[in-house]
Amino acid sequence: MTETTDSAQKPVGALRSLTARLRVLAARVRHRVLRFRRERARVRYAKGRFHTSTLAGAAPADGIAVVMCLWNRPERIGDILRVLARQTGTPPIRLVLWANRAADRRHYEREIRRIGASGALASVELTTSRVNVGGLGRFFALRRLRDSGYSGPAITLDDDQEIEPTFIRTLLDVYAPRSLHGVWAFRQGSSYWDREAADDGQPADYIGTGGCVLDPSIVDDDGFFTDLPDRYSFLEDQWMSWRAARAGWDLRKVDAPFEFVLAERNQYGALLWLKDEFHAYLASPDRG
Repeated sequence: MTETTDSAQKPVGALRSLTARLRVLAARVRHRVLRFRRERARVRYAKGRFHTSTLAGAAPADGIAVVMCLWNRPERIGDILRVLARQTGTPPIRLVLWANRAADRRHYEREIRRIGASGALASVELTTSRVNVGGLGRFFALRRLRDSGYSGPAITLDDDQEIEPTFIRTLLDVYAPRSLHGVWAFRQGSSYWDREAADDGQPADYIGTGGCVLDPSIVDDDGFFTDLPDRYSFLEDQWMSWRAARAGWDLRKVDAPFEFVLAERNQYGALLWLKDEFHAYLASPDRG
């Protein structure tokens, strides 16, 4: 009985092993296909080859561009429009949205048209990417704005931030050419996680893209897109900070009240280990 049982188990074990290997192979193929699609999209987008629709209002000539990436929080779009409409003391706001989940496009279009632009919010534009290019999408949008003559300043927000009515005005008050000022700001040491939060007005090495006012000329150089390794393409905040600091820009903390909502849905957790690797890559001698 033992010999018979052992003989029967051998083909079953071999089949399971083959199935596991096939699953690993299929996952690798899917990863390479997605990587190819993302790299191809990055080349097209860097050249401005994407379609943007104005769904509410009209872009104001004297407006301030607020650029935001949308990902995995489609129910937030109404709150985003309303909180920007309630901003005080600002020029007319030109909201530029980059959606990384194509399946949500119709929802966004319907809600933006239904709610419309009002108050401080003068217009809403939407670009939907067929490929998730992460937060880099906001910089493709900034490049399109620059190519159309926009001279800034620009503000970037995340779709999981709930901001106060004075938030945009507070950021604009500290803007200067060749600068990054943000609510998420750190001074860093030998690693990404060897860091200390900066206080209001203090210099920083890293500025997050969630709640940041910047000189959009940072994207004028094609190298902003072509020199970023695909492996680190979702770490655009580190890339932006490093390029700005390397060019001698002023990076500082600015205090502006906000809260995170639905943070459990962001892509941050999957990138934790990669952030320190990218920090080391940027700090290496050949990076200058």
